[in-house]
Amino acid sequence: MAVHPSGVVTLAGRELFLGDQAELLARIESLLPARGVLAVITPNVDQTLNYIRIPDLRRAYDEAEIRITDGFPLVKLGQLLGASRLQRHTGADLLPLVSERSLRNGWRIAVTGGEEHVAQAAADKLRKLYDADVVAVPFPYISSVEDDASRKVVDELVRIQPDLVFVCLGSPKQDVWVSHWRSELPPALYIGAGAAVDFVAGTKKRAPKVVQRLGGEWFYRMVQEPRRLAWRYLIRGPRFLYIAARSLIVAREGTR
Repeated sequence: MAVHPSGVVTLAGRELFLGDQAELLARIESLLPARGVLAVITPNVDQTLNYIRIPDLRRAYDEAEIRITDGFPLVKLGQLLGASRLQRHTGADLLPLVSERSLRNGWRIAVTGGEEHVAQAAADKLRKLYDADVVAVPFPYISSVEDDASRKVVDELVRIQPDLVFVCLGSPKQDVWVSHWRSELPPALYIGAGAAVDFVAGTKKRAPKVVQRLGGEWFYRMVQEPRRLAWRYLIRGPRFLYIAARSLIVAREGTR
């Protein structure tokens, strides 16, 4: 990560979004209706480590229209480097926020990924809460992002013509999937949103706000899903310390 004299913050050479929720929503509004396939990617520590070893994820990251900083350690690193306007935003936050704003703007929202009944439950809840036009698009099991079973999702998205699509497959799959199918997907803003549908539907519980503010959401989630997340957070996660240290050293040398 680097903070440039102009105030721009970059991660892996690409610009990160700076600003609060209101500014992020304004940025999203400025992109709609989309004239092509636009992607929002939400880098966290795990994704940052994956960029090093997964070329398809690097391509998806490079293609993204907006890169919002999900990981609390990334935000803290940015602030240590002088990025006072770098804030944490997540796909889980964006789904209800955008749904609440959708009626005023006439947006149609599609949610896809996760268990079929979960996506449908999330769509039903968002329609009830915000009178939002939210459609659940079933996502079949796929062996890889190239799997032709994905065409059912692409065809349904073409049919319903959404303005925003929340792709909830988990990273890197969700981001690479959008990148792979972008030539066939309809124009829209595609947001990689991980477990956002689970949180809205209530099948997974999100950490309390105070835990999120203190940077403990990763631990809260790991306790709920230790088999899936312990290796990511306890074994892979500490490797980020090298990236953080290198960023701080480079920044310090640059000021001499």
